[in-house]
Amino acid sequence: MKPVPVPIPSAMQAYNFVTLAIKVGLILLGAIILIRVASILASRIERRVRQHHPAGEDVSREKRARTLGSVLRGLSRTIIVVVALMMVVRELGFDMTPALAAAGGFGVAAGLGAQSVVRDWMAGFFIIYENEYAVGDAVQIAGVSGTVEALTLRHTEVRDGEGALHYVPNGEIKVVTNLTKSWSTPVVRIPVSLMEDPARVQGVLERFVADAAEDPALKPFLRDPPRVIGIEDIAPGQYTVLLQARTLPDHRLTVARALRYGALSRLRAEGISTHAPVAGPPSPVGGRT
Repeated sequence: MKPVPVPIPSAMQAYNFVTLAIKVGLILLGAIILIRVASILASRIERRVRQHHPAGEDVSREKRARTLGSVLRGLSRTIIVVVALMMVVRELGFDMTPALAAAGGFGVAAGLGAQSVVRDWMAGFFIIYENEYAVGDAVQIAGVSGTVEALTLRHTEVRDGEGALHYVPNGEIKVVTNLTKSWSTPVVRIPVSLMEDPARVQGVLERFVADAAEDPALKPFLRDPPRVIGIEDIAPGQYTVLLQARTLPDHRLTVARALRYGALSRLRAEGISTHAPVAGPPSPVGGRT
């Protein structure tokens, strides 16, 4: 028997293979370079946002810069990768025309059922463009309250006070309540016994807020000195005095707790009762009233 000759690839085939490998390599290299360039441009946009915001809004502009940078990097990376894959498939010899035509027909059919996705993307774009909120803000949206951990064109991730993470489609957000936009004014309610003199109570609290405004532990968090608003309401056995402070966005709870603790401590030190006296009918004796 004669040995079966093993086919040896011709020089043309080897040349075509090398050419294909070079083309695919250049496409992948170009995609990597474009992703890097897009990341650099996103970083420059972040710096622009940080520099072109009013003074005193460092926290707000930092949040917006991070949000815009994250969205731009993710969007540009997705577009570049998809285009690069299509170019590689074309270089490998696959005809993309039928696939694109089928995808177009499928897109028209799917578009009728994907209106909510488009709505989410549009809503996400305007949320970011109008700077309604950013990553790190405390918000109330779509019946959910918490801190924004991630913001994309598609959805917003909000973690509530119990640690649960909520995924809220941007198209479902009708009203946004941003609790940490530029500044915050926490209101502290102090219940005082109705037997105490309101003028004396207000004088004690005014001296307290004056001292609190100079407290080294609290002063860095304040935009304006705390103030005593006055009596809010009167209930059986007690009335409520309101305190208010204008604070930096991320420290509203810290300031509120400090004012609440300090006010109660000062009132007790002055001998002022902060609880309502218990009143009621005399206890029955021998089963009779």
